[in-house]
Amino acid sequence: MPAQRSQQVERLYHQARERDPHERAAFLDQACGDDDALRREVESLLAEDEGVRSFLETPALARGGGMTPERWRRIEQLCQAALERDRTLRGAFLEEACAGDEELQREVESLLAQEGQVGSFLEASPLEDLAAQEAQAAIRFGSDSAQSALVGEQLGSYSIRSLVAKGGMGEVYCARDTKLGRDVALKILPSSFARDPDRLARFRREARLLASLNHPHIAAIYGMEESGGVHCLVMELVPGETLAGAGPLPLTKALTICRQIAEGLEEAHRKNITHRDIKPANIKVTPAGAVKILDFGLAKALAWEQSEVDLSELSQPSTVATEEGRILGTPGYMSPEQVRGKAVDKQTDIWSFGCVLYELLSGKPAFQRDTLTDTIAAVLEREPDWQALPPATPDAVRELLRRCLQKDKDSRLRDIGDARIEIDEALTPLPLGTASGLTAPAPEARRVRVTRFAAMFGIALALAAALAVISVLYFNRAAPPEIRLEVNTPPTGDPLSFAISPDGRRLVFSASEGKSQLWVRPLDSLAPQPLAGTDGASYPFWSPDSASVGFFADGKLKRIDIVGGAPQVLADAVGGRGGAWNREGTIVFAPSINAPLLKVPATGGGEAVAATRLETGQTSHRFPQFLPDGRHLIYFVQGASTRGVYAGSLDGGPSKRLVTADAAAVVSPSGFLLFPRETTLFAQAFDLERQELSGSPFTAAEQAAFDVVSDAAGFSATSGILAYRTGSAVAPQLTWLDRSGKSLGAIGAPDRARLRDVELSPDGKRVASSRTVNGNMDVWLIDAARNVRTRFTFDAALDRGPVWAPDGNRVAFISDRKGVNNLYAKLSNGAGADELLLESDRGKVLNDWSSDGRFLLFNSADPQTGQDLWVLPISGDKKPFPFLKTPFDQLHGQFSPDGKWIAYESNESGRSEIYVQPFPGPGGKFQISASGGAQVRWKNGKEIFYVSLDSKMMAAPVKLSPDGQSLETGTPVALFPVRMAGGPTQQGSELLPLGLNKQNYAASSDGQRFLVNLAADESAASHITIILNWQPKAK
Repeated sequence: MPAQRSQQVERLYHQARERDPHERAAFLDQACGDDDALRREVESLLAEDEGVRSFLETPALARGGGMTPERWRRIEQLCQAALERDRTLRGAFLEEACAGDEELQREVESLLAQEGQVGSFLEASPLEDLAAQEAQAAIRFGSDSAQSALVGEQLGSYSIRSLVAKGGMGEVYCARDTKLGRDVALKILPSSFARDPDRLARFRREARLLASLNHPHIAAIYGMEESGGVHCLVMELVPGETLAGAGPLPLTKALTICRQIAEGLEEAHRKNITHRDIKPANIKVTPAGAVKILDFGLAKALAWEQSEVDLSELSQPSTVATEEGRILGTPGYMSPEQVRGKAVDKQTDIWSFGCVLYELLSGKPAFQRDTLTDTIAAVLEREPDWQALPPATPDAVRELLRRCLQKDKDSRLRDIGDARIEIDEALTPLPLGTASGLTAPAPEARRVRVTRFAAMFGIALALAAALAVISVLYFNRAAPPEIRLEVNTPPTGDPLSFAISPDGRRLVFSASEGKSQLWVRPLDSLAPQPLAGTDGASYPFWSPDSASVGFFADGKLKRIDIVGGAPQVLADAVGGRGGAWNREGTIVFAPSINAPLLKVPATGGGEAVAATRLETGQTSHRFPQFLPDGRHLIYFVQGASTRGVYAGSLDGGPSKRLVTADAAAVVSPSGFLLFPRETTLFAQAFDLERQELSGSPFTAAEQAAFDVVSDAAGFSATSGILAYRTGSAVAPQLTWLDRSGKSLGAIGAPDRARLRDVELSPDGKRVASSRTVNGNMDVWLIDAARNVRTRFTFDAALDRGPVWAPDGNRVAFISDRKGVNNLYAKLSNGAGADELLLESDRGKVLNDWSSDGRFLLFNSADPQTGQDLWVLPISGDKKPFPFLKTPFDQLHGQFSPDGKWIAYESNESGRSEIYVQPFPGPGGKFQISASGGAQVRWKNGKEIFYVSLDSKMMAAPVKLSPDGQSLETGTPVALFPVRMAGGPTQQGSELLPLGLNKQNYAASSDGQRFLVNLAADESAASHITIILNWQPKAK
């Protein structure tokens, strides 16, 4: 080999070795181009390395030899280390590593010398020492007499567990992917196939194309694996049974299965890929009822040249067997053009699809006969036995079968998507009180079809007249009336977590009976069933085929099949806020409360990547929903000036705001956008293709619920169906409670405006809080006696986090009107301008105002130390100084009534606890809480109040010395359970990250009453209203 060529091979060999094995084929495609000889030379070197590694993975006793295990481990270590080095450096490395042990060095060198013998599989001639090669391969990978030896072996990163199937195109094994922790199917290619470099190269290219098929009804191809000269296809391992021998099935079940088959084929045909061997044995139904098309490994891209056998010229079945690898199909399901050996396209799959649908309905193959010759004759010349179909088979389904099974491909159904539409129509339930689309039609409702087979002109005229009469009656018939159902669910703390399935047959919702989990209720049944494995689930959403549900739990995005499935983790989602699932098998979801949308394959195993991008002024994207094309979607955007419902695209095009709303919107497939404002659910005509609104919004429902914190919608829609909860129990309520937790009265009505940061004035007559109205957060004051709310701040920025001056004459607050949160104050009567108290480049949150009026306590975010407590003098030099600056977070600081101590919350122990330290210091630190605590309040000299991590109001006795220099603490006592909005640590709060949330309650100065921002009562959740035959145009 010329030196320049050798250097090129060596360079590509090293570059390929540095890549993941799954990426090497693509790299070599690009690097070698059309130089097949160069590619084979590089692959030969790579195979040599893999061959030695495979040899090393075999236990020493299996290879023979009497050396000790310790000696053998040393040889293995040195050999592996040598393989990682350039060949020119191995000698020097071994001399140094063996340290004079010549026998050890010879043993390692002998093993390294086997590279050329073990790894020359790719470039060896098929006739060169064939017997020796076959014998060696049989030991590990696949002679009939040695199959048990393969089980338990390691092929690359795959641990082989069991034999699944065996056929002419290789064996299929169940294996464990030790890298990704999932079970897969390995299809090991025959040695005759693997020895043909050109054939193997073509198969590699085909496998990469087929791996692009990502659809819930196609068994996924993950890639190819090569190890020790053995080549295999890595595929999704699909549980369940095939459809072989499954018929006859009930009409609804058969159509549901075939609808999913059509969806999978539609995706493949869209990418110019034909299956070529659709048959019951290549279709599996999982235990959850999901359909998976198998063995796309035999498909070819339509652009490739085809050289096939004309079966119509064969007289004996044995002749077919001699054409291994060229007969792509099963004769009983092959189209006429396929049987004749002509070029095939998607019309072949449509024919085979018709054969499968016929067999599932009738229980017998459409064309399969006892001999190959008879089968071929039936395919080419005969019609199926149409009388074998069940008598109740609808006319539309019979016509669909006839169009699929036309001998002339040009007369056949043009697109498998048309079959899906026909099945959809047959499965769609008609309005209550009319005949079902799945039963034989009554005479007065039957469709009249004028066919080309009409033989008599008089009959044609009669049919035409009848058709005219029926058309007049049809187009002038009264629309079916709207029907309202009320679905009562068990108690729930998450009333907005529900969704109607796309087929309109099921409702999934969150409910608590002992534990919170998802439940599914068929609309034709009164008995909901829990979904095991969905504990703590929120914001469920359906797969397009209504067979699976996505949800959020345990900080993860998960999916579960609704019939007999186990939950599968798809991605991290620490604060998931809604998801959507399209027909291509992509899930788009909101992973947290301050992030854009991400997308991930619904099959799992893929990395979540960005689907949207946060624009200027946007803080969060959430609650997406796909439009019918599966590429465009709507979602809700949070942000002071950008808040609203947006339309976007997975293709990365620009997004646009559709409408301003108080929470997330929902799209009805009927062509309407549903969104809430105040207490009304509005609908507006929506062009699904252009993503544009038209006309004026109109009322769809009153009092529809939505979450004022998360912006979740309390409504769901599908074709002709609208479901919603009313909202009286969703918004939090300011309520006075005594020390036993008994309600003493409420202040105002439940507040939908994200009320938070509850601060009671020193005289107890007014409440300061933060509220969000029309997307803008401001400080509001509430007259507690008259229940009158008054807006206090008016800037377009976010103003929040109020604290009262000890005399009640001023209110301090924070605002980001200059980019970060700075400190401001204003007279409490509303007069005068806002006064800037402190400006700096770091965000700040007010905590408390000392009783002598001299100091403001606030926490400030430091990139190095987190949340620190600082003090701002109100007079003098007004220079802030740190009170606590540690590697931990300190929050919610409170001055003692005498101003000589500060109580605060810290996570220094690994969880939130309450501590006290003297102010301004120095002095010792006292821990107040015993088992975690948050939201501390200190309103008198006798008790410190806080909320335990299990949501109880706690009182900790304290005793201050007369001089204020010492402190005695007692054992905290639980006063009552409390359902505080946002929870104890406020981690459920939106818009505000850690440190920006203040206490959500206030205590009276005597400690006898508590004003609490109460979350909705689980038992108060309203029923779900379902409107069937929803007619928005009639409003």
